[in-house]
Amino acid sequence: MIIMEFKTDYIMERNLIFGGLREEKDPRIGLKYFGPYTHESETKPLDKIGLGIIGDKSTLEKTKAILSMIKEPIVSAGANKWLYPDFPGISKDTKFGCDIDISGTWQDTILQSEIDSILKITNTNERIGAAVELYLTKIRNIASEDNPPSAILCCLPKEIEEHCGISRFTRGAKTPKPTELEREIAGWKNKQRFLSDWGAAVSEKLAEKPKGYDFRNALKGKNMGIKPAIPIQILRESTMDAVLNYNKEKGGMKQEPASFAWNFSTALFYKANGKPWRLAKLRDDTCYVGISFYRDKLAFNIDIQTSMAQVFTHDGQGLVLRGSEVYVDTITKEPHLSEKQAETLLKEAIEKYTEKAHRTPARVVIHKSTLFSNDEIKGLNTAIGMVKHDFVTISKRKGIRFMRMGSYPVLRGTLVHLTDKEHILFTSGYTPRIRTYPGHSIPQPLLITHIGDSEVSEICDEIIGLTKLNWNTTAFSTYLPITLEFSEKVGEILSEASKDIPLQPHYRFYM
Repeated sequence: MIIMEFKTDYIMERNLIFGGLREEKDPRIGLKYFGPYTHESETKPLDKIGLGIIGDKSTLEKTKAILSMIKEPIVSAGANKWLYPDFPGISKDTKFGCDIDISGTWQDTILQSEIDSILKITNTNERIGAAVELYLTKIRNIASEDNPPSAILCCLPKEIEEHCGISRFTRGAKTPKPTELEREIAGWKNKQRFLSDWGAAVSEKLAEKPKGYDFRNALKGKNMGIKPAIPIQILRESTMDAVLNYNKEKGGMKQEPASFAWNFSTALFYKANGKPWRLAKLRDDTCYVGISFYRDKLAFNIDIQTSMAQVFTHDGQGLVLRGSEVYVDTITKEPHLSEKQAETLLKEAIEKYTEKAHRTPARVVIHKSTLFSNDEIKGLNTAIGMVKHDFVTISKRKGIRFMRMGSYPVLRGTLVHLTDKEHILFTSGYTPRIRTYPGHSIPQPLLITHIGDSEVSEICDEIIGLTKLNWNTTAFSTYLPITLEFSEKVGEILSEASKDIPLQPHYRFYM
């Protein structure tokens, strides 16, 4: 029997900053008592969310009932008020200090005849594509107003939800299959250059029917090409029914009205360019970058993926950058950047950070879910120069178990040192602030592999902090830091956004 001893540490929970620069560890408690973050040196606090609405007769009525409901306080049905606090209401008269304004000119109705014409389409991809085009038309109508709203709520009637959303009616949606000519062209592209590389283009182009592979991703991706660009929030009729007709005995906590109101209101506030909260004591000289990869649904070569970078400033401003196509390693089955690609992507990320933070970074921290290759390290070092930096691989690790005395699992923030470069970090587990462990299974730790200039305690302290910057939910924290938490979902949206469409860099277009 081999007995191994590991050195362990505990990373203290980070505070968040809310209105009046008051601090609190829990997003919901902070919003309830102090309101959203504001600062005198920044722009005027958000006091109104101009909200456009798209839906049919039924969903428009239910949406207005939902918006009326969340204006008022809602008592939570949860027994643990630390985990499920009461919702204070969102209006100028509550701590949110913000009204939701729905002008008549910001409303566009979907006709039953428009829905019927979509449902007649037998091809699944074309049916999804037609539904996306219908909503895009409505979004353009609202965006063309002289005074457009700050966000648009796209409400899905049950028929659209079932036949174009995630259900048995859309299981036939397929990624495109290449023709023989497209296969041949893809093969030749690896061996020789084309006239298009020098700017030549073929003027004749075959007309294609609009297609979509996932309604949500296609709508969010194609919406970025509309001017002016307005973030959208999708709300299903089934969700509205569950909230408006909530039964505690049957519904559990999934669509419990107070929990729904917390997440829905905060998401709208953020998409209207508000700042719900920010992280306390996050270094203001550091550029945080998450590098990840996604498979383009429009590309036929499964050995090619596309890189992207998610950049975050100290105050939580998130930016998304699309990189270049990369090849998947035949041995590790992982995508990696070439030296030049790594240099180019990070240079652009630092430029975007400098533009938003109004300063050049004194430190660069890069998070990645796979190990850094030698070529990637060389390219990233070239882009960074003589600036302090840290390369951090954050990977999920199943099968690792650490136990502690008592009825609850290991504490969130537990750090176990395996080697000088490898460490185990629990971003989930028993959380003292909410008096419980909010998960349903044994907490899975993250394996942290670090190369760089900072102490591992600082690296892990930042990771714990960055798990609290997801404004798409008011949950206490997420499993992964925000630099990687949404990488898969952002990649899915980018995969359905044509490369001809200029991407919106702000994170609110992807959440």
